[in-house]
Amino acid sequence: MKRTTLLGTLFAVAMTVLSVPARAFEVEIRVHTPPPAVRVEAIPPAPSPGHYWIGGHWAWERNSWAWVGGHWAEARPGQVWIRAHWARVGDDWLFRPGHWAQIVPPQGYAEVVADVPPPIAKVEVVTPAPSPDHFWIPGYWRWAGGVHVWVPGRWELSRRDQVWAPEHWARVGGRWHFYGGHWQRY
Repeated sequence: MKRTTLLGTLFAVAMTVLSVPARAFEVEIRVHTPPPAVRVEAIPPAPSPGHYWIGGHWAWERNSWAWVGGHWAEARPGQVWIRAHWARVGDDWLFRPGHWAQIVPPQGYAEVVADVPPPIAKVEVVTPAPSPDHFWIPGYWRWAGGVHVWVPGRWELSRRDQVWAPEHWARVGGRWHFYGGHWQRY
């Protein structure tokens, strides 16, 4: 009888843990020291047109800053990678981890569809950030007049309580869907 009760209790605990969203287990990281300027990364060529760059970020480890390098990830249709970043909250800096999120397009947003895959993203030379409050928006291929046209990357000033949902292409069925960049609340 005791063994059945113990197994039942363990099963109930396991089901409770499995039903809790992953974000419930995240630990809030706050520090008093502002992060260094975002590092300039040498972005290697993309593995395919269906990948986009997830830039690196600063992590707080053992009471000091450590750089976590960027990497290419396969795009997810209808989703965007919300970059990991540090946000100023009063006198502290709060870490906001990167994650996939549904695209919440602004009014007037138009999704572009093409039958021709975009070329591999160009390798860009990223200049140093104008300030710690700036972040790099990578270049991308835009569809214009029946051809892909390169739009170079640029530095953008951060916006309070918003993140940049970057431009990217994702393959959906046999066609390519372009999701234009825009500001989105976290």
